[in-house]
Amino acid sequence: MKTKNIALATLLATAFAGNAFAFPVSGEGPLFQTEAVAASTTSREVVRQDAVAHFPAAGVQNAVAANRAAPSQVTRAQVRQETREAVAHGNFAKSGEMS
Repeated sequence: MKTKNIALATLLATAFAGNAFAFPVSGEGPLFQTEAVAASTTSREVVRQDAVAHFPAAGVQNAVAANRAAPSQVTRAQVRQETREAVAHGNFAKSGEMS
């Protein structure tokens, strides 16, 4: 019984391993060498200035985006008053399961 299981396992392993070789490995795929190559018209200095202006996300808080928006000129009281007026006119904020 063990001999049959070992033979069956070997046969199945060989059959499934054969499928892995059907896919191209690195370097065997089609080479897209017919694509047109365009030279960049941007100067090195412009690219450097753009890189300095937009630092990559790195460090402990790399998932936190920098807040570049201007601070709001509207006070909390003004927002609350505008919300009350909107609700009085029938405009409600979409919330809950039906939003």
